[in-house]
Amino acid sequence: MHVQLFRPGYGDARSMHKLLGRISFLFLTISVFCAVWLATEHGAVPEYGGKLAQYGFYSMSAFVYGCVIMGIAAIRSGDAAKHRIWMFRFVGSMWGSFWLFRVTLFVLDPLLRNYEATAILIVIWGSAPAGILIAEIIRRRLDRPAGYKSAGAMQAE
Repeated sequence: MHVQLFRPGYGDARSMHKLLGRISFLFLTISVFCAVWLATEHGAVPEYGGKLAQYGFYSMSAFVYGCVIMGIAAIRSGDAAKHRIWMFRFVGSMWGSFWLFRVTLFVLDPLLRNYEATAILIVIWGSAPAGILIAEIIRRRLDRPAGYKSAGAMQAE
């Protein structure tokens, strides 16, 4: 997915971009299916947060899969700009679900060790949306027109 994001398919690379996109979507579909299946096991484990953890993992899967579905819908309707937006959000949700999940849990777990399942529930429910937000901020900065000045930079002048 990272090759796709930073090397979009223009011209001759378009068919390779489409092929890699389809392969990525196939493996994502299998992965999300397995993740949802595994999440059903968390409802019976109170140390993980029980049903709240289970539904949190379902929501994480929905954020990831929802972003990619929106990106596919955008490109099928011919809107490459919206496709790029949704694919950045998709990658953000994936990175959030993986990296933010682990880093945040590493920080919060010792701080909240006296509150069973609190840290894990925070990261389960928050990591994918936080990843989307971070990806959106990065995408907007990358997509700024050359010579753009923020309001803060203009005030400083």
